[in-house]
Amino acid sequence: MKKVILLIALVTAPLFSYGQSVYDKLEDMDGVDAVVVNKDAFKILSKFNINSEENEVMEVFNMIKDLNELKVFSTKKPSIATQMESMVTSEVKKKKLTELMRLKEGNSRIKIYVKTGSNSDYVDEVLMFVKGIEEKTDGMSEAVIVSLTGRIDINKLSKLA
Repeated sequence: MKKVILLIALVTAPLFSYGQSVYDKLEDMDGVDAVVVNKDAFKILSKFNINSEENEVMEVFNMIKDLNELKVFSTKKPSIATQMESMVTSEVKKKKLTELMRLKEGNSRIKIYVKTGSNSDYVDEVLMFVKGIEEKTDGMSEAVIVSLTGRIDINKLSKLA
């Protein structure tokens, strides 16, 4: 009987955790700074009446209305940086993300991945991972994960960049 209950618990556990991001556990870790902006915040921001003559500002506001979530996690602890790197590697494989670009600057490495959307002009997710050694941290390793989900227009994003 115990085996049956354990089997049922193992089978149903993923159903209860569905929708949770692999990165959510980073929010509760000591030594990790986190920023999470959800869909409701993007909806509120997109309703602001901006009277700007700058097209860039208007394009940003038009773009954010289709975003679901922005998550940014950073650490300066080498052990957590290593954990974050393995989380990103696992997530890239699991979600079958496509590497968009890699950058190497000094001791820093930046990797950007995307999940393609319904057509080639849109992506559903942008994942960026930065790992490196910064002089400000006295040679300590640091890492940053940026996850952006929603309907992201690559053409608008490239103009803003």
